[in-house]
Amino acid sequence: MYIILTQCFPSRVGGIESVVSNLALSLGKKNKVIILADRHHIFYDAIFDNKHKDNIVVRRFGGLKFFRRRRKIKELKLLIKSNQAKLVIADTWKSLELCIDYLITNNIPTMCLAHGNELLFTKEYKKDRIASTLAKVSTIVANSNYTRELVKKLIQDKDQIKVIYPGANDLRSIQAENFITIEGDPVLLTLARLDKRKGHAKIIEVLKKLILKFPKINYFIAGEGSEKSNLQKLVSVHNLEKSVHFTGIVNDRQKKFLFENVDLMIMPTLDESDNRSIEGFGISYLEASFFGIPSIASNVGGTPEAVQHDKTGLIISDQEDLYYALNKLLSNKEKLNQLGKNAKKRAIEEFTWEIVSSKYLSLIKN
Repeated sequence: MYIILTQCFPSRVGGIESVVSNLALSLGKKNKVIILADRHHIFYDAIFDNKHKDNIVVRRFGGLKFFRRRRKIKELKLLIKSNQAKLVIADTWKSLELCIDYLITNNIPTMCLAHGNELLFTKEYKKDRIASTLAKVSTIVANSNYTRELVKKLIQDKDQIKVIYPGANDLRSIQAENFITIEGDPVLLTLARLDKRKGHAKIIEVLKKLILKFPKINYFIAGEGSEKSNLQKLVSVHNLEKSVHFTGIVNDRQKKFLFENVDLMIMPTLDESDNRSIEGFGISYLEASFFGIPSIASNVGGTPEAVQHDKTGLIISDQEDLYYALNKLLSNKEKLNQLGKNAKKRAIEEFTWEIVSSKYLSLIKN
């Protein structure tokens, strides 16, 4: 039996949720898997849990964080006493903090995933908490070499750190939902939370210059977040209402429709590691890659590992390079298409969940 401790799990949407759920479902094909997860939304959680009930068992915990974490650990201890647990896997160090000593005492091996943001800290006592927990974990799996370097700064035993890039959902086989009118040539897309560090504002500013050379250019922003009203104001200030479109949060079917109709994925992420915010990898680039869409990304965090410069897209050193990178690609359709072909080939060969989960399974068996 494998036990997964996680705060991040569907129906909540996000990169960590995708990694943990796909890992759970892969393990569940041949093993008993029990997930001890936070409750996010009673109705949508139940839909997910019921859909996968033949593959995995999900037990949800709600309420205040202090009590929720302790009820989860109490349930974990009951499972450990059954003497069936082979391994406990945690979404982050936070899920192991209160139980790692108990697991060591009972000779239960542990695996902790490392993503990036959760390893950044502004206060020394937080660093001590992270380091103390991670030092006791059997195996730490980082989502990029960048994240591995963050972990290495915290613990002495470097051999316990492994790197496995996350998989991405291959949406090519599902039915697309035509939910919005997409016109223009070229068509750009950013698929991300509307967060300041994602770089939407810079794209909008560059667009007012690009539109002089590419009058039919259109830019679609998929997602929601705290920056939405500021971005809408910026669009209005530059009179770009006809060229910039906000889609809101998109489901997989809507996401596929976007991927089938855009030319370029773009997300010039800012380095805000000082503010405890960083791009540990970049799954959305890979999702687009399955459709032959190249990307423009920043040289920040683990992003250059998700987008290979001049092979599957372009990596810019700072946001000021964005105009030149866009102009270069949009003016050379042959180059754009070749990068897209390379991106698709890499996605299929390296980033399907079948391939990625096999790496986890191999690591678990060893």
